[in-house]
Formats: sequence, structure tokens, C-alpha cells
Amino acid sequence: MPSSAPSPHDTGPRSGPVPLAVDPGRPPHVRIGVVPGAELAHTGALPVRPAGEPDSREIVVCAPLRGSLVLAPEHGGRVTPDSLLLTDSARPVPVSGTAGCVLAVLRVPRLLVPVPDDALARTTGRTYDATTGVASLLLPLLRSLATADGPWGAEAGTAGMATRLRNQTADLVTTLVAEEAGRDAHPGRSGLPDGDRRLTDEIRRWANSRLADPRLRPDAIAEAHHMSVRRLHKLFTEESGTIGRWIQRRRLEECRRELGRGGGSPAKVQAVAQRWGFATAAHFSRCFRARYGMSPSEWRDLRAQTGTVGAATRTGALDGTY
Repeated sequence: MPSSAPSPHDTGPRSGPVPLAVDPGRPPHVRIGVVPGAELAHTGALPVRPAGEPDSREIVVCAPLRGSLVLAPEHGGRVTPDSLLLTDSARPVPVSGTAGCVLAVLRVPRLLVPVPDDALARTTGRTYDATTGVASLLLPLLRSLATADGPWGAEAGTAGMATRLRNQTADLVTTLVAEEAGRDAHPGRSGLPDGDRRLTDEIRRWANSRLADPRLRPDAIAEAHHMSVRRLHKLFTEESGTIGRWIQRRRLEECRRELGRGGGSPAKVQAVAQRWGFATAAHFSRCFRARYGMSPSEWRDLRAQTGTVGAATRTGALDGTY
């Protein structure tokens, strides 16, 4: 009976969690480099792929180091040095102007961005202001690693540091996608009364500082904030689902980040699960697979397989590191 698992080089969009499909002979790599705008003249679209690269699906972040990119209005119009362009190789973005432009480019294999395809459809092919939010954290790291300039670039070649920096950039891309997709999926948040919005933000901060406590439950949160459980549920239902689901999602995010950190001894799944408030490793594994499409150990091992960050040459030419 033929296997239903997708090919590791499948470029087509899929909905739901991303199943693990890794060719053990070709572990996925996060790559960073510099691309002169002239390279885009061959295709007229982003992302551009170096000659000879397999047609595997990637999530690509582009940031001008010099000059700017001109895009169609529906894609943001222009990418300037204080903005980012987030693209999906399954959905190329047309480029109409690149004169004098040099790009820092981050390429993250789709498998390392564990979010549903519908979230990517809503968040890629768009520009982001890189002076605020998650994009403001991603931009300086990308520039530094791409040019080997600054503290991050200078340290990228040391033992263990390359893996940690690579994983941090991939995590920031995932966080950016999840944050923007959540904002698009729940536009009602902006319509909440100011008092309710401030209250939900306060509850989030309070709960975030206690995620590792297995006693963090809706009744405890409601009591700490002097409200009924019904009122608490109503606040989160109108904004982003239920408080219980939000807590579980945040715990899973922290576990995913810790398991994928790399650069040292492999994290123990059971220890990570208990550290972030999951009662049993079995329950944690079921929740993790339901959200990310793979087991915790598969995610940990996948991140451990990825190659080192390649610092680009200062000439901007495409080479083997990109």
C-alpha cells in the first residue's frame, strides 16, 4: 500500500499541521546570505533560488541592505531598509524594480516553521514594518548574520553558536507568522473596549509568568483577578478562543522552543513537558503532535539535523553558503 506521507520536496500548500517528511540524506538547512537585486532580473519574482538547488518549499525573509524593492501594490508596494518582506516559495511575489538593491535573505525550510498553511497564506507575500514587534527583533539579527558584521555575525562560526542563532532566526519567523495570523484570524480584538483589552493583556502577562505551574487553571486565574470564571471565559472567547486553549498553546510554544534550541545536549522530552506544566509526557506528546504535526522527539531531532548558518561573502555573490 503506497505511503500517504508527502514528499520532502513537495511545494504545494497544505492545511493543518505540517507532517514530518525528512529525507535523512538531505536534512533541511536554514540559510542566510546576500543577493544583489540584479539576480532577480532572471525571474522577476521572489524568492530567488540559486542554480542547482532542489525545488523544496521554503519560507523566505528578505530585507534590503541597500536600495529598495518595488512590488505590486497588493504585496505592499515597496520594501525599504526598515521593513521586511515575508514570502513563501509556493507563492512567489512579483518584483517590478530592483535598481541598486542588495538584499539580506533568510531561507527557512517549510518543515521548520510549524504553523498551518492557512496561516502562511494570510501572512506571506506581505511587507512588515521592522521598527516594531517581532520584525524589529528579526531584522538586525538577519542583517548581522548575512553580512558577518556586528556581534551576531562575528560569533556565527564558533562552536554551537551557529546552531543557536540559526534556530533563533527560524523561531522568530515562526513567531512573526503566528502573531500576524492570530491578529488576522481574530480581528475582533481591536473592537474590544479599552478596559477589556487592558485586562486581557494583564491576564496574559500574569499567566505567562506562571506557565510552568501545573496549578495554572481558569479558576485560579479568575480568583487572582477578582472575577468569575464565566467572565474570564467570555473575555478570551471574544478575543482568541478559550483561556484553557491559550494556556496550552503557550506551553507548547515554550516546549517547542526549548526542544529545538540545539547547540548542546539533547533535551529530554519528559523533563521539558514537566517543566512547562504538562502532567504526563504522553499527554504532552499527543498535544504537541496535534498542533505541530510531529512528535516532540521528531521536532528535537529535526532541529538537531539542520546545518550551520552560512555567512555570505561581502561581494554579495550567491555561493554555497546561501
